[in-house]
Amino acid sequence: MNSENHRFAALLPLFFKGLATIIPIALTLIIVFWLAGLAEGGVGRLIQIVLPESWYIQGMGLVGGILLVLLIGLLSEVYLFRKLIDFGEGILDRMPVVKSVFRATKDFVDYFSGDDKDKFNQVVRVRHPSGYSLLGFITREDFSGLPFGDDGEVAVYLPLSYQIAGYTLFVPREWCEPVDMPFEDAIRLILTAAMSRRK
Repeated sequence: MNSENHRFAALLPLFFKGLATIIPIALTLIIVFWLAGLAEGGVGRLIQIVLPESWYIQGMGLVGGILLVLLIGLLSEVYLFRKLIDFGEGILDRMPVVKSVFRATKDFVDYFSGDDKDKFNQVVRVRHPSGYSLLGFITREDFSGLPFGDDGEVAVYLPLSYQIAGYTLFVPREWCEPVDMPFEDAIRLILTAAMSRRK
């Protein structure tokens, strides 16, 4: 019985190592296949309406979905299409309840995929005078039009480990020490509670 317990104890770390290897890959593949399934099901049906059934090949929906996203990205550069999008967003922005979800989602997506490459890229170590420090990202330096934010203050976003959440602190600039680290490495370090060993 003792030797069985010993064998089980020896296998347990291997099991968790296997899980740690499989879970990130599996979750990534699940999300990719889910999105591919949405494109194949939605856009694929539209293609089947236009094309004769014998011409349709599995995977056309996925390719069509990718092309559709690229086309929307291209059209968003055109003034008239941009105005149409702004009109639609304006309607969503005035609807009770919906506007809260829409604004939060739009702000989040805009921040990570906007044209301003310098946004969210300044990694800083926020040193509190009491001695502790936290790793975060400067998100705002100009507070004009807002009822708070003094001269010399910056907004710093501090993500929480293992959660899609965090805190935004308004701190004196001198508390922020720039860190020479790419944004992707810093966010990985924070979100994994500094357990990430990737360099």
